[in-house]
Formats: sequence, C-alpha cells, structure tokens
Amino acid sequence: MAVTLEQVVRLADLDLRVCTPGTGLGRPLRWVAVSEQSDPTPWIEPGDLVLTTGMTMEVGQQACADYVERLVGAGAAGLGFGVGLHHDEVPPALVAAAEASGLPLLEIGRPVPFVAVSRAVSRLLAAEEYAESGASFEAQRRMIRAVLAARGEDEGSAAEAAISVLARHVGGFALHLGVGGDVLDAAPPSAAGRASDLVGEVDRLRPRGLLGSASLVTADEHIVLVPIGVRDTVQGFLAVGSPRPLTTADQAVLNLAVSLLSWQGMALASARAGMGAWRGILMQLIAIEGLSSERARQVGLTGLEPARCVVIAVQVRPRSRAEVARWSVDGEDLLLGVDSETTAVGLAAVDDEGRVPAVLEHLALRDEVLAIGISDPADLRDPTNVRQALGQAREAARGVGVQRYADLGSRSLGSLVDAATATAWAQAYLAPLLQSSEGAELLGTLRAWLAHHGQVDATAQELGIHRHTVRHRIRRAEAICGRSLEDAGVRADLWFALAAAEALGAGSVGVRR
Repeated sequence: MAVTLEQVVRLADLDLRVCTPGTGLGRPLRWVAVSEQSDPTPWIEPGDLVLTTGMTMEVGQQACADYVERLVGAGAAGLGFGVGLHHDEVPPALVAAAEASGLPLLEIGRPVPFVAVSRAVSRLLAAEEYAESGASFEAQRRMIRAVLAARGEDEGSAAEAAISVLARHVGGFALHLGVGGDVLDAAPPSAAGRASDLVGEVDRLRPRGLLGSASLVTADEHIVLVPIGVRDTVQGFLAVGSPRPLTTADQAVLNLAVSLLSWQGMALASARAGMGAWRGILMQLIAIEGLSSERARQVGLTGLEPARCVVIAVQVRPRSRAEVARWSVDGEDLLLGVDSETTAVGLAAVDDEGRVPAVLEHLALRDEVLAIGISDPADLRDPTNVRQALGQAREAARGVGVQRYADLGSRSLGSLVDAATATAWAQAYLAPLLQSSEGAELLGTLRAWLAHHGQVDATAQELGIHRHTVRHRIRRAEAICGRSLEDAGVRADLWFALAAAEALGAGSVGVRR
C-alpha cells in the first residue's frame, strides 16, 4: 500500500489543516517538491506534494485557477501552502480553485518548516518500502516452503502451491497456463474463467519465446503475463492480476514463482519418463545447458549419486564440436555433452575423498581440449547448487589444463583468460614477428630478455651471444612490431602473449619451448 496524503495529515507534529475536505486525500504520494514558481510543473512529477509560501503567486481568481489547473495537469498529489510569511492565510481564491478541481490543499502553519514535512514524508516512504520488502521476503519464504511441502506429497501440486501464495501476495489472482493458454492451475479457482481474456496475448507472445511479456491495465486492474520455461523452450505462461500496479518487491515474488514453475515443469517431464527426483534435476541441467537427452540415455546415469557430483566444463578448440560429440567416456562416472561450439559441460562422480574420475586427465590430453574446469562438489537435488557449480566450472575452465575452482586463488592472472581467446590474441599480437624471417631468434631473445627484467648482460649470458647482439635484436623487434619496449604495458602484453604461446604449444603460434 502506497503512502497517502491522509497519512501525512494524521501526523500530529506537523499540525496540518485540510482546506479542501473530501478532495481525495487517499491518493498515493511520491515525494515532496518545494517551489515558489508561478508554474512549478517543469520541476515536479506525478504524485508530488507541492509546497509553496505563495511568494510570487497572484491571488486573483483567474490566476489561482490557472495555477491549480497546471498542478492538476502535471499529476500533483496535493498542494501545501505555508502561511505566516507572505500570506497570513491561504488565499480564498486558491481554496475555491482547489475545491473546484478536486486538488487537496493543506495549510502549513508558520512554526512548521517545509523541511519537516519533507522529512516526515521521507520517513513514511522508507517505512512503506521496508514493509513491502519484508512482505516480499515473507511471501518468497512461504512459496518455497509450500512448494517443498507439495513436492513431498504430489509433484503436480507444487505449481498450485506457488501460484496460491502469489495470488494472496498481490491481492488478486494468478493463473498457470499451458503453452496454448489452457488453464493448468488457478488461484483462486474462480479466476480460471479469466484465461479466455488472455488467449490473444498468449498467441502473440508465444513466438517470442522466453523474451516476451505483456502488461495490461484497466481502470481497476493491472495484469502481467510472463512466459515459463528453460533455455529457449516455453513450457507455459504465468498471469498475475492485482488491483494495484506491481511494485519491485512484488516483481521479486513473481520472478521466484516463474523460476519454481520452470524447474517444476522439467521435474514433471522427468518424472513422467520414470526418473527419480534427483535425476529430474540432472535432466534440468541437460535441458538448460543444451546437452543431448539422447546422449544421457546412451551413457547411463547409475554411477552418479545426487550428493556426490561435480559439474565440469571443457573448453575445446573451435570446430571441434563433431569430435566432442563422439567422445567415449565411462558412463558410470561421467556424463558429458556438447554445450556450444567451444564448450562441453557435464557431471562427474567424486569418491569419498573428493577425487574425480581419471578419465578427466585423459580428456585433457586430447588435441582438441584447451582446458577442463571442475566445480566444488554439488548436490543435484538443489537447483541453486547446480547452477552455482556450473558457473564455478566455467570459471575454472578459463585457464589451461585441468583446474579445480577451489584452486583459483593460486592461479595467475593469465590463467583467468579464456584459452581460445588467449590463443587468438597471441597469434594476432605476435603475427609481425612470426611472419619475419628473424622471428624465431627475435622471439627467443625477447623471452629471455623479459625473464631477466630487461637486463642485457644476463640475457646475453643465457643465450650465449654478445650483449650488442641482444640490443640489436631488441631494436629489431621494436621496429617490426611498431612498439617501444620502454613501455611497461607493451612488456606486459608481450610477456602474456609469449606465455600463452608456450602454454598452448608450438602449434598455436609457432613458438617452441
């Protein structure tokens, strides 16, 4: 419920007097704006309480009527007039104009500064926002508890529990609709008849996938229609109607309902296929991340226990997708599928000591594999845990070799960069040197020179050449690259490029270790 002028008037310490009884004190209040302009509308927004002492105001009948008309046109919530400074009382013509236009007019006595009114409204708005947030958090807790309780009894009733809590929270109705607009659940049940009014919007949104949404406003109702599903697949729609606009806090409850219904839809699909609850979570991961369901059936799932798994992400070289799809893995320990052109994601079992299957080490040796990231242990029965583990695996796969997320703190900055991206960048950065007939000796000299922090004598000693030769090669490298090695940034970039070349092998950029 929004803050209203009536709440402000009730504050005894302000001692406000209503000059226009019956003119809509229940209208919502957005903020307080102080203005002595004859036309304050450029500086106010709808819902503002405008405060003035009438310093520049003309108090004639027409002037007051024009002033009030401008405020009403701008959507002002009301007008507060301070007496005792420029006017001993509220001008009668202003009172008459406000009454005629239905604009609430409040008299503010001289002892009450305008800043006191502003502080009072600010406190009311803050309290209201806090109450809305608290109600939102409580509704979300109730929804989660209701869904969990329903899942323990009947998988199909979880959706009904979610929309029931949502409908009560917004003080209206909620409909869980199928892809075609058919009613799956309704809260309250009498709201099922509202679905026919939304068929046109459902048909319009369906081709847009999960990116579409609609907001419908009537004189006494606000309706929001959003899609439900995972990845790019629409499983249905959620419609919510309320006598008031949905606030940000309301939107948080709605978003939770959408998430729960989306997960529930995948769980129900898995249950219909005869899978257990934890396998349903696994299939949700497969659907969300684009893994092949056929691949999951081929490799089997019996070796994966729900509470003892890690999510893995495998970075592969571009155009290796077909090869990855044919990988042969141990179906008892590892489930792996193609996620994109350069990534595969999946699940691996861990033993009592947290060790992963040796097959991951074998995968890392394949020519097409750039890096493998391993998450912390995840519980497949917790969708949030699976999501978090997926992010961890992808982050860990941004380096080279097999890397656990738990070990990221000990990695270098370069290992945090995607391996394929680092390869492409190193190739472009070193291209002038690689294409030069002197490239091999220049790159070797630069590597040794950088390793010795730019010390010519130490570089010459390591390479077994004269120090003047080192200086000559450094100048040649600068000339070929068009960059000055006196620049610390250039040195850093060059070191990173050479390191990426060495880590990825001679075949990547033509540098030998």
